[in-house]
Amino acid sequence: MFSKEIIDAIVRAAQAEGWPASALLAVVECETSGKPFEQDGHTPSLLFERHKFYSELKQHQPNKLTQAIRAGLAIPKWSRNTQYKDQGTSAGRLAVIAKARAVDEEVANRAASWGLGQTMGFNAERLKYEDATHMVGELSRGIGEQIDALVREIKTDHLDKYLKAKNFTSFARGYNGSGYAQNQYDTRMAAADARWVRRLEQIANGDYEPKPGKTVTLVYQTKLKGLGFNVGKIDGDWGDLTTGATSAFQRREGVKITGHPNDETTALLERSNEPRQVADERATATVDDLRSAGSQTIASADKGSLISKIMVGAGAIGGAQQTGVLDQVQGVVDKVQQFKGIMDSVHSLTAALAPYWWVGVIAVGFLTYKLYGDVIKRRLHDHQIGVHLG
Repeated sequence: MFSKEIIDAIVRAAQAEGWPASALLAVVECETSGKPFEQDGHTPSLLFERHKFYSELKQHQPNKLTQAIRAGLAIPKWSRNTQYKDQGTSAGRLAVIAKARAVDEEVANRAASWGLGQTMGFNAERLKYEDATHMVGELSRGIGEQIDALVREIKTDHLDKYLKAKNFTSFARGYNGSGYAQNQYDTRMAAADARWVRRLEQIANGDYEPKPGKTVTLVYQTKLKGLGFNVGKIDGDWGDLTTGATSAFQRREGVKITGHPNDETTALLERSNEPRQVADERATATVDDLRSAGSQTIASADKGSLISKIMVGAGAIGGAQQTGVLDQVQGVVDKVQQFKGIMDSVHSLTAALAPYWWVGVIAVGFLTYKLYGDVIKRRLHDHQIGVHLG
């Protein structure tokens, strides 16, 4: 969901133009789901278009086209199978644009869509930017600049009348191109607009509070972590851990518990230097204490560990059968009928596998046993430092 910073910026821009705020919010939601930057916190959210890299190179740098084709970065026509094959994650998108920029930075920037409005780089000059590289530089500065680019494009393409009338079919046709219907941009925008009408009403009535923006989040995360509260990674993303840490701080200070920033909490946080205190009983707790207390996490991990041990045992039995060692230990195994039954079942299940199936079973067993052990360790650590304080 959008941060308060993004919602406020979009609402201000819509009001300045006389557009329905819900409609402009709907456009941004369908383009980027409200994520202005990639994971590096600087690069505007992007989507690289291989067919556009092809056409832009052919027009501006034809001598580099062969290099781009060989690198798998340029294709003559849009293709669903290859277009975005390596852009499913932020890391993937950053890697692709870096490779394309190594061929030609300006053309790579022209061949991608950028920011909250996913403004295409090849529109830079038409939108009164010097070039695509300068446009991306502007969009890197912040949310306001990205919204400004979106507004410029809507007005330049004379789509504002459709946005104002909430005619999302005509708007999507002009903004998203001829493939708008195939990707259901018009129906998605209409549905998002209806949600935003309700959400804006909730915000106005105080029934809903958006998550804080990146700047406020970083301030809270840094300060809370310094006081000993667990906020997880300091990344500017207001998640469950930051909400929990804020709630715990508010509880300690005796103010209303909201889990969100407010003037009172911010003022208390700024002047607080008192580290978070955790009870001795909690700080010195053991895994057995958590088991006795009925921890579901520990119980589930214990079950997983048992299954992992059984897998290792199954592999050992299989190896013994294959290598002839089983005859030496058969008497011991026979005494553990339940375990032997499990081993027989596992062996039957894997009979059709390769002769050395048991090696893989042992390896997987050891790996999962370690993973479940790590879960138990993390749960105990979280308990000891107070992550699960109510």
